[in-house]
Amino acid sequence: MNKKLNDLLFQKIPGKRTVLVGFIIAAVLTSCSKNNEDITTEAQTAALKSANIKKGQLGGQEITYERRDGMNFFQGDIVLSDKQLAEGNSLNKGGAALSRWPARKIYYTVASNMGSINVNKITTAVNEYNNKTNTQWIPRTNQTNYVEFIFGSSSGYDGWAHIGFQGGKQNISLDQNISVASVIHEMGHTVGLYHEHCRKDRDQYVSIQWNNIQDGQAYNFNIYNSGTDIGAFNINSVMMYWPTSYSKNGLPTIKKADNTNFTYNRTGFTTGDINTINAMYP
Repeated sequence: MNKKLNDLLFQKIPGKRTVLVGFIIAAVLTSCSKNNEDITTEAQTAALKSANIKKGQLGGQEITYERRDGMNFFQGDIVLSDKQLAEGNSLNKGGAALSRWPARKIYYTVASNMGSINVNKITTAVNEYNNKTNTQWIPRTNQTNYVEFIFGSSSGYDGWAHIGFQGGKQNISLDQNISVASVIHEMGHTVGLYHEHCRKDRDQYVSIQWNNIQDGQAYNFNIYNSGTDIGAFNINSVMMYWPTSYSKNGLPTIKKADNTNFTYNRTGFTTGDINTINAMYP
């Protein structure tokens, strides 16, 4: 289950505990009707997923990532190039000097099958960047270095993006039901931003609830020491994970450092996000 779908299944009802909405009966019926073939298939799927978990170097730090569909997924929705993993040089990590877009300009195009709903979301998100940050997202004409927004799942709420400037064509994938704020999030990866919960100083502000994380997904919560932290930690950053990202039981996987819950509604840029991007692209 991807992290955002998981968050949607487990919803907070005011004054109530977190509950699994609308799927309890189906889950019970499914678990009662499994046969040996189902169990074997699940075991094979788990083994295949485990085989796709890889170790590599990024910015001089050993990281864990998933090799899927011919791509390298880091922290869930960040796609690293083979070159980024092979070089291992701190100068070549996403968000560093050599991975920032030249002259603050990011040329883009939109796949023809995107659909009007997501095209409108892209337009809104592009306007947010162009109006509030020093980066300029510009429709592509004939540029060789550019981003293409591509269509992901027709029923999903997720997305993914290549990190930083990689050269040539790179992609941002958007599912049908993704929010505008999450489009901004994926574009943030393109700009060169990692996730807020992986900052070096995160343990001063949040507590990772390791026992609530789905089996095999704990590496998505590792600190990325080779990144550059800009400004103060921002629990409301558009680049922050949800409180229940990758939860296996609907309980929080991230709490405040004092072990209390926090409410996070990804609505778009915070002042801290804007200042960070502008510090990267002065």
